[in-house]
Amino acid sequence: MSFLFRLPLLCDGIADCDCLVTADNEYQCSETVIIDHPDILTKAKSQAIANGADAVFSPTGGVTHDRLEEYGLDEEFSHYITFLTQVTKKTAGTDVLTGGVLMPTKLFKPPYTKNIFEDAYFAYLEKMTLLKSSDVDFVMLKNQNNLWDMRAGVLAAKSLNLPVFVTMNVDADGKNPNGTDCTAALITLQSIGADAFGIDCSDGITAEILLLQKIFPHAEIPLIAVMDTRTADKDRLLCLAQSGASVFIDKACQYDKEKAAIFKQTPSAFDPNTEKDSYAAAVECEAFFLPDNPELSEPMDCSYGMTDDIINMDDETIDAVYINLYSTDDAAMLSENASMSRLPFLIHTNNSVTLEAALRYYQGRLLVDSRCDINENELNALVKKYGAILY
Repeated sequence: MSFLFRLPLLCDGIADCDCLVTADNEYQCSETVIIDHPDILTKAKSQAIANGADAVFSPTGGVTHDRLEEYGLDEEFSHYITFLTQVTKKTAGTDVLTGGVLMPTKLFKPPYTKNIFEDAYFAYLEKMTLLKSSDVDFVMLKNQNNLWDMRAGVLAAKSLNLPVFVTMNVDADGKNPNGTDCTAALITLQSIGADAFGIDCSDGITAEILLLQKIFPHAEIPLIAVMDTRTADKDRLLCLAQSGASVFIDKACQYDKEKAAIFKQTPSAFDPNTEKDSYAAAVECEAFFLPDNPELSEPMDCSYGMTDDIINMDDETIDAVYINLYSTDDAAMLSENASMSRLPFLIHTNNSVTLEAALRYYQGRLLVDSRCDINENELNALVKKYGAILY
């Protein structure tokens, strides 16, 4: 797919107001401090631009209903997002992009259900609608951990026709404590329309370089690298610039011109015309690169005892679990039990409503049986919207 903005793209790392407020103001809501003293925000963004940033973030990452409610400021939610974004855009001018930041929703309470997903979707949608009204160029889902949360955010952005970037926290193995795998996340999110995807590796820049090199062959969209330029020498930064990433975020918010030049002078790794190895199904913990003729399980119906059946499938010599779905209840049951398997799923249903429910609430990338008795145009549209593979 093509990319809307010029690459390589350097972004500043000031994603929330806490980054801008000193310890002396800790007793106050940091957003309130910036609202009262917008020159703090203007100065920080101006410095980032002077040092080479091509895009700056509106520091809306911390603006959530829960956070503002702690200070008795929940009624200011819309005003704070709009004000912070307007100040940032004014500082950016016409030559520098502005991105609106959204942090994880933190709504998850096991077990995963469709209601959790919809709560996250509408939380993102509310904030993104305000950001779009403030004329941001893109939105950034930052510091993400759960695939269901990332999917909710990307689908919300696509419903508003907003370009959306995603960065995910990982360790040296490419996973986070929740077990979400960066290759699986990349495969899933680019299939539903994410415009850029990247990682923030807690184990340092060398581990991040290796992970970016690992996922680059599967990336149909630009990759994002998140780094701290204060702790990395020029040689490491050059390796990072050559690792496959085309978008760069300095989380220390302290680009200097010399280090910024390393990224600007390295040709972008992203080429939309290069064929990628992305024909893969995915569950949250793993991506599955499929053979031409995958071996399927015997057809299985959803039931309240399906958890054990799914677990037992892991011991069989199959490539995917074949599931029949007859209702939206079946679709919900699949989404709630799918994490029990380390195998992908191929689904069959003759009802378009059931199909959409399954595609929406399954947290990964599904295979869909092409023999579903659903209008061909409708079937193809749903498969495309939710990034599934028609098999």
